[in-house]
Amino acid sequence: MAHSTQNSLRLSIGLPVYNGERYLAEAFDGFLAQTFQDFEIVVSDNASTDHTAEICRSFAERDPRIRYYRNEKNLGAIPNFNRVFELSRLPLFKWAAHDDLYHPRYIETCIRILDENPDVILAHSKTAFVDDRGESFPVDPTTGNYVDPRTGVVQTADSPFIADSPVAILRFWQVLSRASWGTHMFGIVRREMLQKTCLVPDFSGGDRAMLAELALLGRFKCANERLFLKRFHVNVSWALDHKELKNFLSTDGKRYSRRLRQIKAFFGAPTGKPIDVVSKSVCFMLVAAHSAKTVVQLVGQNDPRRAAHGYGWRGPHASGLRQRTPG
Repeated sequence: MAHSTQNSLRLSIGLPVYNGERYLAEAFDGFLAQTFQDFEIVVSDNASTDHTAEICRSFAERDPRIRYYRNEKNLGAIPNFNRVFELSRLPLFKWAAHDDLYHPRYIETCIRILDENPDVILAHSKTAFVDDRGESFPVDPTTGNYVDPRTGVVQTADSPFIADSPVAILRFWQVLSRASWGTHMFGIVRREMLQKTCLVPDFSGGDRAMLAELALLGRFKCANERLFLKRFHVNVSWALDHKELKNFLSTDGKRYSRRLRQIKAFFGAPTGKPIDVVSKSVCFMLVAAHSAKTVVQLVGQNDPRRAAHGYGWRGPHASGLRQRTPG
């Protein structure tokens, strides 16, 4: 397949990775097989200790669109996710976890949505859940939910209609209350809009705060096909305790209250956004109401492990920022 010229590229794919040797080559192959090819792949290797560097360099030598960077030390997952955006340069941007999969038409479909809908700032697709071999989870025919064949747990993908309202405060509320997985962050977003956010703040579930900011800037739109394949495997963060998870997300060693950072991020989301004073006030009330409801639920459940990981702001699982080895 002929490579695109640098001048024709439209999309930067940011790929943060740490010790990703098991799935990394498959991720590269999946992007290089996309029907849309006018992209670059920006890789930030978070000081991996396995064969990640060799795999990345091998692909970069074969394709000039792949730019490989290696951090001198492990920055933590969240700083590395933000770093790939900072290293990118094209008008459209997409985060990618090294262990997820995509249908070959994923990028083409999302970019078509953005081209045909100027008011849409983030395009994505429906999500399917797959196992460590890339095999689809069984689907419950009565509910359409997925069943994890390893655990028997029923998993429900986020609604495709989250943040697809013309009303900013409704989009904000939908992300706040219904975006359990955060898979939207792996859609394709307009760079100029992502630059108006604080990117991903440094706490577990910070990807949702970033999505809440984006939702106040414009609509998300979902393709009516399951083109994004979220992979489940043993190296996921719900196997980590609270301290391990904090150290995984950031390695700066700073002590902080996740709850306070979370509240600050959501209350700060409306600042600088193109909404009126009344809408900002409503956003503040929604955050306060949701926070109070969450505290009541946690007290009633009396589940210390769940409180440590979720605080009710998202389900027990999440995007690549919740996996042990994405970045």
